[in-house]
Amino acid sequence: MGLLAPASMERIVAARRAYFDDGREDGSLIDPAIYRSWSRCIAAARSESEVIEFEQVGRSRLSELVQRNQMLLEAGTGPIADLEKAIAGAGYAVLLTDSRGYAISVGGALEQQHPEIRQAIRPGVDLSEGAIGTSAMACALKERRPVRVFGPEHFFSANRLFHCAAAPIVDPRGGLIGTVDITRGSSHADFGALSLVTRCAHAIEYELFRRIPARAIVTLAWQPQSTEPSADLMLAFGDDGEILATNEATRRFMGVETYRVGLQYEDLFEGRFGTTLTLLRGARGAIPVQLRSGICMYASLWERERQATGTSALAPATAAPAATRGRRLRPAAPPDKVSTDFGDGRINAELEIGLKALDSGLPVLVLGETGTGKDVVARALHERSASRDAAFVAINCAAIPESLIESELFGYEEGAFTGARRGGAAGRIEQASGGTLFLDEIGDMPLHLQARLLRVLESKEVSRLGGSTTQRVDFQLVCATHQDIEQAVREGRFRRDLYYRINAFVLSLSPLRQRPHLKELARSILAGLSEGGREFSPEALDRLAAYPWPGNVREFRNAITYAHAIAPVGERIGVAHFPRSVLVPVAPEGRAPGEGQAGVLASLEREAMRRALDECGGNVRLAAKALGISRATLYRRIQGGEV
Repeated sequence: MGLLAPASMERIVAARRAYFDDGREDGSLIDPAIYRSWSRCIAAARSESEVIEFEQVGRSRLSELVQRNQMLLEAGTGPIADLEKAIAGAGYAVLLTDSRGYAISVGGALEQQHPEIRQAIRPGVDLSEGAIGTSAMACALKERRPVRVFGPEHFFSANRLFHCAAAPIVDPRGGLIGTVDITRGSSHADFGALSLVTRCAHAIEYELFRRIPARAIVTLAWQPQSTEPSADLMLAFGDDGEILATNEATRRFMGVETYRVGLQYEDLFEGRFGTTLTLLRGARGAIPVQLRSGICMYASLWERERQATGTSALAPATAAPAATRGRRLRPAAPPDKVSTDFGDGRINAELEIGLKALDSGLPVLVLGETGTGKDVVARALHERSASRDAAFVAINCAAIPESLIESELFGYEEGAFTGARRGGAAGRIEQASGGTLFLDEIGDMPLHLQARLLRVLESKEVSRLGGSTTQRVDFQLVCATHQDIEQAVREGRFRRDLYYRINAFVLSLSPLRQRPHLKELARSILAGLSEGGREFSPEALDRLAAYPWPGNVREFRNAITYAHAIAPVGERIGVAHFPRSVLVPVAPEGRAPGEGQAGVLASLEREAMRRALDECGGNVRLAAKALGISRATLYRRIQGGEV
């Protein structure tokens, strides 16, 4: 259906009353998606006059949400920043939700919103239909298309001051993983809002596609020269021509709602995958390919360019050619240095030592709190190493379900399990051969997989699930964890022999609050965002240096990006341009303004509990043990919102 322009407030109110009083629907005034949402709310025995509470999850649960949606958050960083710039003058708040409607990232013009809107737009708030009734993000998730919800179109009368537009975000395999939404209190109709969030969602989907570890990514267009790559049909292929992923445009074009396991190049195209790939690699531009349906399209091999930010969100490179596997790739000239400044001379110096260790065939273990830049270190080590032209393959051991991580790491043969792809699939270890394997959050790897990984590291051989043969592999190894891994070894949660195998060189990243050159780091980040055209006021730099940055580098970068987006063009960035969280005064030694001695003790207790939970990866049992209190006490404090 076409997108409806917002009707006048009076006509929407009249249509609402006709529905709630007489059950009459007017599709010319109100999007049918909204009528369907109202119907679901009524079926759930909800009343339009109910009072709505915008409940925020606790600290531990929020940390879990962020960890689970890390890939989405990273892919969304650039597009969300661009969206915030585009709507900076329109008074919109911007938020990203996960597939269940929880807010996982917020920004935009939060300070301009009504207090009730600010209460709703906080990280960790449940914004699902079951919690707050009809909303743009809830309808976008249900309908799988962009939806605008205008004032009285919200089911609950209490939410009629909200005016929002949202678009769904679909992953490369057709799974619905979240929404991007813009909301404000102004009732002025904005006809471009829906188009902007739709473009932002598509840009995020494009970024997600960049990260697929594929043999080749091919774009299809109906013209030889494509002018907008992000709108092309895109397919990611594995080693033998199996289709690993497609974008939404491809699924619509091919008449397939979601990605289908086992689909091969030859199922969709005339000819053989190997022949087409050879032609693509030798061509200067697009080449014609014919679909099984007889349609002729133009195919191009997509060269995945690195993002200008140089962050860890980069896609893995194509696997090393067979001729180079099993040996280190030595460049003819010393590698160029990758510009990486961590705001701490010690870390920069240890990065140089880590590079020497890696080039000597030794594994590197990176330790540090969440958000300190462990993935950036791993990427920098790879890009400056002798194997920089080969694959960089990353896997987050904490983000993948335990039931899937084994097949992701080691691969599998055809028939190894129900749903296994025809011909099997290579695992991340195979894909990394000749290059670098980055095992992020290795402290969360299940024990039985630790034993299998140890055998691979010692034998330099890997066997796929369900297979009887082994394959030689040779890769550089970088591991990382936020956990106290020595404590994990003592408690039997991590194998001692594997720990000794991966810690040949340990690089510890200090939290951002302890780094001495934050101002220089801030200037460097801003220079990258503004192409050298902007600077901070002295007060702004002092504020950045004084704030404790519990989210570390990720929070630091986001705050600077936010300030750059909302500060008027031509102005220096001042303190007032930072997000609200950075503006909260930080009193000496943890004392909040006006806080008495009892308040200081309570604050210290809360901080100790939070630190223990962070250091124990959210494990309440271990945190309670470290604090010397019972689990029941710590649970009670968490549930009471004190931690």
